[in-house]
Amino acid sequence: MSEARDAIFERLAAARPPAGPAPTRVTPPPMPPDPEATLRARVEVAGGRLQRGTRDDWSTGIEWPVELRDIEHLYSLDPGLPGRGVGHQPRLVADLAPLEICVLRAEFAVVENGAAWQIPTSALERAAALLAEHLIVLVDQDNLVATLHQAYQRIDLRDSRFGWFLCGPSKTADIEQALVLGAHGPRTMSLVLTRD
Repeated sequence: MSEARDAIFERLAAARPPAGPAPTRVTPPPMPPDPEATLRARVEVAGGRLQRGTRDDWSTGIEWPVELRDIEHLYSLDPGLPGRGVGHQPRLVADLAPLEICVLRAEFAVVENGAAWQIPTSALERAAALLAEHLIVLVDQDNLVATLHQAYQRIDLRDSRFGWFLCGPSKTADIEQALVLGAHGPRTMSLVLTRD
């Protein structure tokens, strides 16, 4: 038995290709000359919308998918916009079923593809992002990275069990090859760049 195993290992060793030169590191592409325009184009290709707002009062400076005063169920941990309805201190995922809007804060956004990196604070926040009809993701304009290469260098999952890239509304084209928005999650997504 051990002779057969040794023979297999010898054949594998003989079939190993010769070692090539060590790979060279490629310099990641720089930030585009107009990062906001590039980010806007990528977000729109994904079906989302890029908006701008101030850090302290962003909620009054954006266009909402529905009138803010008419929203009954809103999930938000942002101090400037408290949750309301089922989004105010939910206890169970099932409680979030009628959620209209979910507001999240992302750590950074990637210019090359319009994705925002976000780490949910709880399983309920993760559920709120998927169950809401409309998703609004806030990111500081100083926290933009050019490419996914730079994004992965910034991600540290040692202190968290889950994180995700959010990019555009939920969509599928499985049904008769017709694009459907909101099939498995939010129908709309706005990425809001906040600044002083």
